[in-house]
Amino acid sequence: MQRLALLSRAFASVIPRFLGAFVLALAMLAVAASGQAQEAWFETTELNPGLPPPPETLDRGTPMAALESFIYLTDNGHYSDAAHILDLSDLPQADQAVIGTERAFQLSVLMERKVVVPWRKLADRPDGWLSGSAEDNDTGRVRRSLLIDRLELGGHDVPLRLNRIKPGEDAEPVWVFSRQSIDNIPHLHAQYGPTELETMLPDWLRIRAFWGMYLWEVLFLPLLLVGALMAGWFAFGIMRRLGEVAKRRWMRFMLRSFRWPAAIVLCATIIGTATSRVLVVSGFIDAVLSPILLIAYVTAGTLAIVFTFDEIFDRISPNNAYELADPMNAHMRSIATTIAAARKGVIVIAVLVASGVILVSSNADNTLGLSLLASAGAVTIVLGFAAREVLGNILASIQIALNRSARIGDQLIFEGHFCTVERIHFTYVQLLNWNGTRLIVPVSYFVSDAFENWSIEDHAMVRPIILTLSQNADVAALRRVFFNLLAQEDPNDVKPMDKAKVHVLEQDAFGIKVRFELPTDNAATFWDIECRVREELLAAAARMEKEDDVRMLPPPPRIWANRNTASLEAIPAAG
Repeated sequence: MQRLALLSRAFASVIPRFLGAFVLALAMLAVAASGQAQEAWFETTELNPGLPPPPETLDRGTPMAALESFIYLTDNGHYSDAAHILDLSDLPQADQAVIGTERAFQLSVLMERKVVVPWRKLADRPDGWLSGSAEDNDTGRVRRSLLIDRLELGGHDVPLRLNRIKPGEDAEPVWVFSRQSIDNIPHLHAQYGPTELETMLPDWLRIRAFWGMYLWEVLFLPLLLVGALMAGWFAFGIMRRLGEVAKRRWMRFMLRSFRWPAAIVLCATIIGTATSRVLVVSGFIDAVLSPILLIAYVTAGTLAIVFTFDEIFDRISPNNAYELADPMNAHMRSIATTIAAARKGVIVIAVLVASGVILVSSNADNTLGLSLLASAGAVTIVLGFAAREVLGNILASIQIALNRSARIGDQLIFEGHFCTVERIHFTYVQLLNWNGTRLIVPVSYFVSDAFENWSIEDHAMVRPIILTLSQNADVAALRRVFFNLLAQEDPNDVKPMDKAKVHVLEQDAFGIKVRFELPTDNAATFWDIECRVREELLAAAARMEKEDDVRMLPPPPRIWANRNTASLEAIPAAG
């Protein structure tokens, strides 16, 4: 009973709390629903009192209807009627009729030439409601202001907006271009309107061709592109020529580093200036050219940085493979490999930063910006699949640079070839073969295959010289000759001498095999020394055989053949 009483009291204390929370949640939902259901607008006492009454056919009830009405009226020359779709509140009432007609004309020019209308974001409902994904900020809510486009003016972007205005308590809300947008129209028209050169063009060049472009654009843009490319090619050729004849090293450095960036910047500047100052192109062309010019400028800056660092690394990095192969230059090999890794790091970082700048600089409200951001994942997957081999090689080259399994200048045996590592590129390793030829090996294949590195840590080794001698050969005499030959070599190349040995390995019917162990401390010279010592040993054996009348070398094969034949003839016939 006591437990029941305690439970009942606890239950009685908890119920009011749950009820209070439930009532509060219902109230919040009701407020949110009422706020969501009510229509939103900007309130004003009157709208454009200086204009005559609007035509009865004028539809400003929805964003799409207002914009369609403006385009229809201006295309047919009814600029005074189109002025009713502008908020002229900042103009004196007496000037609204005249200035409003002028602003409607100027806005129509901007709409034709520079504005890309986002029709998918324009609702055909009075409250501006758009249906769509809950993750999109433009859908699923009441709106009273819509962004049509952004135009650059005075170093910053100014918006062109449609606002929902309620002119008085008894009037219905209407959609019109905002007063802030109307105030900027004269300046925007001065910047993007027809230039003096365009007004001087004949009428037949100013007719529409296709895709909303004028005929002069269809003829002008290909010529402009060819001219800009020729100017860029000419600038590149001049800088290359100046770089070849320049006497000062810093001048050659600058000219080599900025040949491509200067050519790209000049080409992009000519196109950008011609399409914005000489003859202003339409909005469709501008929407395509703007991101291309942005990518061109960012690419030029990235190339300038990469080429500058590349020239600096070339200056400070030892690049002579033969000098790096010297055993005394182990620290130089490490430095050269570290610089190669730093060069790759600079390139990767520059590309990542350039990609980020392009994505950030792309207007998120622009179709290009949305497409780039929306398709980033798909593009990454496609590019990753298509370039998986290239990416694998890049990662493998970074792996070599980090673990230093093969440094620039290291001498190694790769698939039977005695090579020196000459370069470690992003996608391949360049190996200098002993005969002067180059082996180009993909990095991923190079790191996946086994190789002997004769330059890592202890570069000393023992090279065996195995000779087959006669049964009666004087091994002790050849041993003395061998040590005398080693004493005549450079002590820096032949050491340590305590590892110089002569051993008889085996004996058979053809003779004995003697192993002369040649210690060497230099992988770059051991081959010549080994061949030279072998030749001298054979010459000494032949000389001893002639002078001492003691056979040192095995008899020629024909002697063995004659002896075998004689032995067979001596065997009596069976039976």
